[in-house]
Amino acid sequence: MLESMLPRTASNDYRGHPAALWVLGALSLVLAGRSLIHFFKDDSGVNSIATIVLFSGDPDPNRVIYMFSALWGSQQLLMVFVQWIVLWRYRSLVPLVWALVVLEVCFRLLVGTIHPLTEEFYHRTPPGKVGNLPMLALAVVMLVLALRTREPARGSTAGAT
Repeated sequence: MLESMLPRTASNDYRGHPAALWVLGALSLVLAGRSLIHFFKDDSGVNSIATIVLFSGDPDPNRVIYMFSALWGSQQLLMVFVQWIVLWRYRSLVPLVWALVVLEVCFRLLVGTIHPLTEEFYHRTPPGKVGNLPMLALAVVMLVLALRTREPARGSTAGAT
């Protein structure tokens, strides 16, 4: 299993289930959109999408929240770039990417436990909070599928770059 996640040589020779590859491609597009919203939207999506309440104060505390949310968006965008590089050139690292997605969702759940925001902080439950467990389930299934190796078809040029 370790060799599947951390191959000695990264290549485009992917031997996991094709669904893990295709779902990663689709997910990376969704995650790119999410990242760009956090990065560029004037409220980083904090109020308009996550429905976190506006805070009052002088200086405006919301600006700090927006800045940290935009920084988070930049980190998410870096991960999307890594996913695209893996999908384009280093598909043997697809299991590693799925393992990182599992870890990222686990960290989100852990942060939500350590620093919980209760209902008075939201107008309604944010989509990210609702999506954590389904995303974790999807990522675990895709990781298992990516780790299941299959032999290349005869005459295949898999791995040729």
